[in-house]
Amino acid sequence: MILETKNKTIKLVLKTRKIVDISNVLKDKNFEEAFTKAYAICDLDALTKMIYILAEDENGKNVFTSSDEVYDFLDDYRKESKSTFVEIYKGIAEELNNEGFFKTKKTKKELEEMTSNPLSTINMNELMQKSTEKAMSKIAEEQFKGFKA
Repeated sequence: MILETKNKTIKLVLKTRKIVDISNVLKDKNFEEAFTKAYAICDLDALTKMIYILAEDENGKNVFTSSDEVYDFLDDYRKESKSTFVEIYKGIAEELNNEGFFKTKKTKKELEEMTSNPLSTINMNELMQKSTEKAMSKIAEEQFKGFKA
């Protein structure tokens, strides 16, 4: 994906190493889940971190030296291309899908549903773990009713 302003052209280069770096920066081992959460709430901090990691110039070198440079670039890009942050996220999602960085290839409709589904921002593993802990606690409580120490 190429993002271009009158002062700068960047190419968002998708490589496994970079996807892992994004997962680490976003503090989530599941890249697809982290991306979906960020996309669903239009997390600008996450978007900036992703672009910082993915952006390269025509020589394959990192384009940005700070997050502030990414913010400035995004401001210029939005003004010049009349794009929104959601449209930028959408473009990145399409590229990630095309390059196979999601668990399965998604249709256009499935990509759109990524952000419209209110459950997409919920960490299901964490929810299941907490629910299991509560259920186990209640079972243990029932088992020990009537026993006195």
